[in-house]
Amino acid sequence: MWMVTILYWFQVFFCPVLILGITGLFAGDQQILIILLTAGAITGCILAQYIRRKIGLSVFFARLYSNDQDPKNDNTSDTCQ
Repeated sequence: MWMVTILYWFQVFFCPVLILGITGLFAGDQQILIILLTAGAITGCILAQYIRRKIGLSVFFARLYSNDQDPKNDNTSDTCQ
């Protein structure tokens, strides 16, 4: 279970790192790239720890991957038989 938790943690961590890293690459300046990668790493750590402590990583990803739009799970439809 700890291996899955680590993988989920890294998945949350790398999202802001990649977004800010790509932004830094488009800026074209190495100094801006380093600043944005550092900011992304700090933001990623804070975000991953917040999700791990408050929600839980497996619950967080289960909510993301769940299909709430599936008609067979919809209890509000008027198609009663």
